[in-house]
Amino acid sequence: MKLLVRITKSWWFPWVLSGLAIRLILMPITLHPDLWGHSFSAYYFAYEGKLNLYDTLASLPQSYPLVKNFGVEDIFIYPPLAYYTLGLFRLIIKPLADPNFIPWLMENLGAAHSYPRLFEHLFLFKFPYLFFDFALAFLLADLFAEQRKRKMVLILWLFNPLTLYATFMMGQLDLLPTFFVVLSLFLNRRGKGELALVSLGVGGSYKLFPLFLIFPLAFALEKSFLRRTRLVFLGFLPFLISIAPFLSSKAFRSMVLFTPKSQKMLFMGWPVSGAEVVYPFVIGIFLIYFLAYYAKKRIPICVYFLSILLLTFSVTHYHPQWFLWITPLLIWELVENNFKHLLLVVSLSVCWLAITLLFEPSLSYGLFNPLWPQLDNAPALATTLGKYTDVFQAKSIIRSVFAASALFFGLQLSSLKKRNA
Repeated sequence: MKLLVRITKSWWFPWVLSGLAIRLILMPITLHPDLWGHSFSAYYFAYEGKLNLYDTLASLPQSYPLVKNFGVEDIFIYPPLAYYTLGLFRLIIKPLADPNFIPWLMENLGAAHSYPRLFEHLFLFKFPYLFFDFALAFLLADLFAEQRKRKMVLILWLFNPLTLYATFMMGQLDLLPTFFVVLSLFLNRRGKGELALVSLGVGGSYKLFPLFLIFPLAFALEKSFLRRTRLVFLGFLPFLISIAPFLSSKAFRSMVLFTPKSQKMLFMGWPVSGAEVVYPFVIGIFLIYFLAYYAKKRIPICVYFLSILLLTFSVTHYHPQWFLWITPLLIWELVENNFKHLLLVVSLSVCWLAITLLFEPSLSYGLFNPLWPQLDNAPALATTLGKYTDVFQAKSIIRSVFAASALFFGLQLSSLKKRNA
């Protein structure tokens, strides 16, 4: 009882309560089709006890309802830990969910809106993310010693649109690797560098991007080549352990390791011959790695992480929910430097919003289709604008502005003095 009273009197309690209320409202009334793919995959773990999802999907006959109505080629392209975690989420909510819902949905995908308990299941499927979300908020706030900055960071995270959009509207799992990136920053600040690297490896076992962050952290922790090599290996170890049992699976290799989506950052290439290119992403990331390796002044780890992700989004046709990866780092930067680079953050955010609105409607206003099913057939904004202008050229200009903002931002960040993270 005393603990409850103490919590309700804490400065952060009304902010957390308000943030929770917004999430609870959005969870049951928004839906993106990717949530069904995650739900189908988790079903095999929670209800059928399948430990190898990839071979399970590959072995389904063409007559199977999931194959006929949804397809399996692009249903789950994430490493095994993501599958097991989503399966565990389903086990947690299993007593409250209808066990016949997912099999029914496989048969009646086009009639999902007619399911009488749709709102309830949308809420349940997104519910476990709340724990990671609020834990991330407090970890991010703990990167600062000043109470004023802690409060500001917590509020910015609780009410930033990216978290609401990607996690509690779309139901995507990008929050999970993002959580482990922030956890690595928290652990590093507490002097637990090796655990911080392990955290990045765990994050990379959900989506691959945290693996790119291992090198600058390892380089910052040690000076000798051998020790740095050991730390890099330590960072990759959780990922390697998690995928090792599946490396012999042809289905796993084709679905996860060698898919176009896992290599999107290599789509942009500058030709140097008829058959060869140089990759701007590879050039940029190795420049950052060399800077981290040879740097004589101490640059905050957050700056390296932020620079790598800014580079990634600048040269990649990224999905809108991916921008969640960089959101906690942008919040850190704004608060750490007293909003000095607010214009740059706003520029990046406006470009992200414009790009998102020019995707298909299911990624914007179509998310509210549980309330208004006709939104599934709503015309895309890009189609309407296409009557008056070249939409692809417009999107290319927007991406170019984003890249310019990101490049300048990275140059500004490299001049920062050593601060908290």
